[in-house]
Amino acid sequence: MADAATHDHGHEDNRSFFTRWFMSTNHKDIGILYLFTSGIVGFIAVAFTVYMRMELMEPGVQYMCMEGASFTAQENCTPNGHIWNVLITAHGILMMFFVLIPALFGGFGNYFMPLQIGAPDMAFPRLNNLSYWLFVAGSALAVASVLSPGGNGQLGSGVGWVLYPPLSVNESGYSMDLAIFAVHVSGASSILGAINIITTFLNMRAPGMTLFKVPLFAWSIFITAWMILLALPVLAGAITMLLTDRNFGTTFFDPSGGGDPVLYQHILWFFGHPEVY
Repeated sequence: MADAATHDHGHEDNRSFFTRWFMSTNHKDIGILYLFTSGIVGFIAVAFTVYMRMELMEPGVQYMCMEGASFTAQENCTPNGHIWNVLITAHGILMMFFVLIPALFGGFGNYFMPLQIGAPDMAFPRLNNLSYWLFVAGSALAVASVLSPGGNGQLGSGVGWVLYPPLSVNESGYSMDLAIFAVHVSGASSILGAINIITTFLNMRAPGMTLFKVPLFAWSIFITAWMILLALPVLAGAITMLLTDRNFGTTFFDPSGGGDPVLYQHILWFFGHPEVY
């Protein structure tokens, strides 16, 4: 050791705030970004449920009125069921696609999985950055959907978060299209992230770390990635058929043209069952 060269491995990070947080390819930074962003979207989704619970606290409709939504109880209130349906739809889509999956899979998976298998980073760092920004774009589309022209000449699409036809096909306005496209973009983000995680897990384990020595958390992320990779393209097919039924005159889910609305339910839950794991 007397003749060996030693180096101080500490180094100063001269990157600007923008460069670090908007252009990062570091798995820890991106994991933190996923958690932070999904937390913000989570506050929006929770706010929707708080408003719904305000309405449910007392008998009768007091807040969601045709005269306008209010945060104080109204004595003369004509019930507006569309607002309720919009909140149900938005809460479900936001919580599943833009809060839980990004936080648990994109956030914790990104941060801890490479650490636990001894990898220096993800296999495809720039793809990791792209996955995150697709998630942000999808979140923006989902929130924009609530504020866009929808059914009953009002704002937002009130069809339920599962987007069942014929409701979702016949809902007027482009709010429904934005919601479908938001799920599309979120799905693309998840599929790219799943490819990244599978490749990292299989190819970048530390020397000597066999599959039997990999921590169970890393295994859980790996298995989840496979389920996302196999299930989400099925959902993509279902919502693409919804879009074409809405905008291009196809009848995948319209019995009058030979379609079947129950087909959508089969396709959706073929995706939905593995998704919850």
